[in-house]
Amino acid sequence: MGRAHTGRLAAATLAALIAGGCATLPEGPVDAGEAPTRACHNLFERADAAARAADTVDARAEPIAEFPWLRVDRPLASFRDEVTSGPRFNAWLRHLARLDAEARSHELANLPAERRDALAAQWEPAARARGLPPEPETALATCREILNDELRRDDDARERLRAAATVPDAYATWMRVVGLYPVARLFGRPQVVALHERLAEGLETGPDTDITRDYQVPTESLGDTAPTVAEAAATARTLRRDALGIPVPDERERATLFSAHAPLWQVETTSEADRPGALVLEDGGRPVVDTERPVEYRHFSWTRIDELVLPQLNYTVWFPERPRDGWIDPYAGHLDAVTWRVTLGPAGRVLAYDSIHACGCYYTLLPGPSWRAVADLPLREEPVFAPLPAPQPGPNEQIRVSLESGPHYILAVDTVERDDAPTDAPLAPLPSDHLRSLPLPNGGHASAYDSDGLIPASRRAERFFLWPFGVPSAGAMRQEGHHAIAFIGRRHFDDPRLLEGLLERDTPE
Repeated sequence: MGRAHTGRLAAATLAALIAGGCATLPEGPVDAGEAPTRACHNLFERADAAARAADTVDARAEPIAEFPWLRVDRPLASFRDEVTSGPRFNAWLRHLARLDAEARSHELANLPAERRDALAAQWEPAARARGLPPEPETALATCREILNDELRRDDDARERLRAAATVPDAYATWMRVVGLYPVARLFGRPQVVALHERLAEGLETGPDTDITRDYQVPTESLGDTAPTVAEAAATARTLRRDALGIPVPDERERATLFSAHAPLWQVETTSEADRPGALVLEDGGRPVVDTERPVEYRHFSWTRIDELVLPQLNYTVWFPERPRDGWIDPYAGHLDAVTWRVTLGPAGRVLAYDSIHACGCYYTLLPGPSWRAVADLPLREEPVFAPLPAPQPGPNEQIRVSLESGPHYILAVDTVERDDAPTDAPLAPLPSDHLRSLPLPNGGHASAYDSDGLIPASRRAERFFLWPFGVPSAGAMRQEGHHAIAFIGRRHFDDPRLLEGLLERDTPE
């Protein structure tokens, strides 16, 4: 309990049945006599069919019905009632197009060669007739611009897009109905409180420093001296923003922010299960952790508080497993991962830290200066574990996050001088998107995640008794955008209004 997860088991079953009826590519080439827009629609339909047939559908963002060249996630969906036309709509449309372009690049990269070749062969006649690129991925980008140009001129289509740009939540309502959720919730709340007490005890005790190993991204891998928190704050204040107010950092600005706020990971280490590493695919496509290649995965996101759009920095380390604690441990299983997120306020300083495991488990919130966790949440919502305020690093300090051996719970969050920060093994920084297309041992590529955003090999036994709370495959590792973080109520890690609802001002800034 008190853990959080996401998944769509029922939806996956239905999708499998539907996909089974259309799992093969449409026969024959795209009609060379079709109008460019219709030919483009046909290309997107065939690309979708190819991804479904090969099971390479990327679940990071949600496809939009009637607009197959666009996708949406929860943060962007939050703007759909605020954009109609003009610069704000155009900025929103560019973000939707980017999500689809990113997803399709991974889907096409993960296709078996014969399916990529078949898609190219079907497209080539229409490409030649219409003067469009013959290579499908390039053609998809060109077609996306053609279809967006048409969309901008069509008032009705824009309204249909705004209505359709929604993201379903990560809970299965039918499971809650069948599982008598109102009753389960009454039994679940005391278990949540008990877990929070257990986690708080670990924070009071702290790590056993005799068995810890320290990991961080070394300064030299960044090509420069590590920027200070003050330098990063100045960078954050001057980030370019689009018409929606969404921060759009360039490569150097991202590097500055990620470097300045990168945590030192201190991990109690009693077995190989406590050594972070790179997620790789073994024969058959099963993801495993290569502890000979320590890696920290990173991605940039943003949240909304009032009218502000605030940048977020996400850092994740993966472990080979959560080992069993005793003969029977329903929470143990293959793979484990911890994400540490930094939210920067309008002045560029840390507004809050929060953290989850890759299953959505153990959501932890550390409010920054002038903020505190909301204490009196309604009984229908899960209590928030906010055990302490966020530490404030000094000019030459960094955050240290200490993790427990085995379950990898957070045992301490403090600061340490950068010059004195020990490193037992350097971490290589990699984008989290790297996991959407990994090389297979015998050639080709595949995602670490399935088409529902889950890693099936990481399933936990806890799913058999936690299902009444509506979280399919509770405990399984999952992709960004699929992290439910509460069993009581409905709460998502990527909800752009999450912190707005969980934080309140403590003292005036």
